[in-house]
Amino acid sequence: MSNSLMNAAAGMLLLVTGFCCSIIVARLLGPDANGTIAFALWIATTGALVAELGTGILLMRLLPQLRARGMEEHRRRGFAAYLALPVVASTLGLVLLYGLLSSETGSLDGLSKAPDIVVLTGILLFVQSIGAFSKNYLIGEQRLGTFLRLTAVASALQLSLVLAGALAFGVEGALAGYIAGQVAQFIHVLRILAARRDSAGYSARFLATTSAVLFFEFAVSAIFLSRPELFFLQQFRTVGEVGFYAVALSLANLALQLPVQLTGSLIPFYAERREAGEGEMPSTVFSAVVRSFAYITFPLCFGLAAIAHPLVVSIYGEAFAPSALIVAILAAGSPAYVFVQLTTQYLYSMDRVKVRLVASSLGAIAMVGGCLAVVPIWGGVGAAIVRGAVFLFMGALLLARMRFAGAFLGPVVLKVAAAAAACGLAAFAVAEFLAGILGIVCAVVLGALVYGLMLRLLNTVPAEDTAVIGDLLDRLPSASGRLSRRFLGMVSAHAASKPAGE
Repeated sequence: MSNSLMNAAAGMLLLVTGFCCSIIVARLLGPDANGTIAFALWIATTGALVAELGTGILLMRLLPQLRARGMEEHRRRGFAAYLALPVVASTLGLVLLYGLLSSETGSLDGLSKAPDIVVLTGILLFVQSIGAFSKNYLIGEQRLGTFLRLTAVASALQLSLVLAGALAFGVEGALAGYIAGQVAQFIHVLRILAARRDSAGYSARFLATTSAVLFFEFAVSAIFLSRPELFFLQQFRTVGEVGFYAVALSLANLALQLPVQLTGSLIPFYAERREAGEGEMPSTVFSAVVRSFAYITFPLCFGLAAIAHPLVVSIYGEAFAPSALIVAILAAGSPAYVFVQLTTQYLYSMDRVKVRLVASSLGAIAMVGGCLAVVPIWGGVGAAIVRGAVFLFMGALLLARMRFAGAFLGPVVLKVAAAAAACGLAAFAVAEFLAGILGIVCAVVLGALVYGLMLRLLNTVPAEDTAVIGDLLDRLPSASGRLSRRFLGMVSAHAASKPAGE
C-alpha cells in the first residue's frame, strides 16, 4: 500500500504538471501552436507505448521474482539492460519512420511545416521512449521512493522550462522544455544500459513470445477500449455530442486517477508473493487488494455520479449541462473498470497474459457492436451505458478464469458498495438543495461522513484491514495522522477498541 501511494503520487504529479503546461502553452501561444504541440506530444506518447514492446510488464513481473530468488542487484540491473536493447532499437526505428513520413508529407499534423518542429518532435519521441524504461525498472525493483524523486525533478524541469521556452522562443522553446522534462529519466536509463547484460536464465524465445502477446493486447485496448465511442458519435450523431462526451470522459477519468494510479505497483507485489509461494498466490492476498480498492473506488465513483450536474456546470458552464448525465453513468460504471485493472495485474504477474488478450478481444467486439446498435439512437448516454456494460462483461470473463473465482467476493465488498450508495444519495440530496460550489463542497463533506458512519453501522472493515490501514497512517505526519486515525476509529470498531497510544 505504501508503494502504491508513492506510485499514485508520482502519477498525479505528472498529471498536474502536464495540465499546467497545457494551460501555459494555450495561454501564451494560441490555438494553432497548442495544436502543433499537442500533436507532437501524441506522437511521443504513442510511440513510447509501441516501442516498449511489452518489456514494461516483463520488468515489473520478473524483477521481483529474481529478487525473491536471491539474485544480486547488479545482475537484476544487467537483466534490465538486456531488455532495454530491443526498446532502443524499436525507438530508433520509429524515429526514422516518423522522419521519413514527415519528409514526404511536409508535416504530419498539417499545422506547421517547419523542419525544426519535426526535428524537435523526433528528439522528444526518442528521449521520452527511452526514458519511460526507467519507470518500469524502478517499479519492478519496488524503488518507488526513487521513482517519486525522479518524477519530482522531471516535473520541476518541465514546468519551468516549458514556461521559459514558450516565452522566449514560442513553439520550439516549449517543445525543448518538454524534452528537458524527460532528461532525468533518460539519463537514468543510460546508467542501466552501461551495466553488463544478463539474460537471468530466461530464453530469448520466452521473452519474445511473452512481449509479443502483451504488445497485441496493448494495441487492442488502445484502439477499441480507450475512446472508440467518440468515433461512433462523430459518424452517427453531431459534433456537439462528441464535445459533450469528451468532456464527460475527461471528468470521469479524473475521478478515477487515484485508484488507477494506485494499481501501478501491484504487479511487483503479486509477482513477489507468487515467488514466495513457489508459483502460487493465496486467494487471501488478492482478496485484501480487492477490499482495499473497494474502500476507495466505490465512494469516489458513486459520489461523482451524485454531484455530476452541479460539477459540470460549475467547471464548464451551463452550455455543457448535457454532459452531466453521461458523467453520472460513466462514474457509476467505473468500479467495473477498476476491477478489470486489478484482475489484469494479477493475471500478468501469473504469466497468464493470453487470458487478458482474449477478454480484450471479446470486449472490443462487444464495444463495436454495442456502439453500432445504441449510439445512433441514444447518442452519448447510450455510449456511456455500452462502456460500463463492456467492462462489466470483461470483468466477468476475467473472474471466470481466476483459479479462486468468487473467493474474494464476500460480504465486505457488498457492504462497501452499500455504504458508498448511501454516500451518493446523501451527496445528491445536498447538491440538489444547495446550488453552486457551496453545494458541491457540502455534498462532498456530508457524503464522506455518511460513508464513514455506514461503514461503522454495517461493521464493514475487518480487523486485518484495520491493522493495515493503521500501519499506513502511522507513516503520515503527526497532525494529519491523528485526524486520519480519528476517522479510522469512526469507521472501524476494531480501531476504536485499541488502547490509547497503541
